[in-house]
Amino acid sequence: MNLDTEPRLLHHDLQPGHLVRTTDGLRFLLDWELAAFGDPISDRARLAARLRLPDPSPVLAHGADSATHQRLDLYWRLHLLADAALATDPAVRAHAVSLR
Repeated sequence: MNLDTEPRLLHHDLQPGHLVRTTDGLRFLLDWELAAFGDPISDRARLAARLRLPDPSPVLAHGADSATHQRLDLYWRLHLLADAALATDPAVRAHAVSLR
């Protein structure tokens, strides 16, 4: 798998609670304390893990190539492994363990 991607600023903790839309339609992404540079697919994989999806592919745009799907799956599994080992929320940990 080719992981030679141009690093970009990542939120690095993308989850529904950090996504906000105001009543007038403005959208915000909150809580940037874990921001880092890396592969943008990692943020999508984190969101898929936090949405408790059984498969991460719904967070990709339609028509994504197989290499992008492979990277997403790799990062998703890494996020689940981290959640299984380190999550302080029992529900997050249980979900990650159930998908291994």
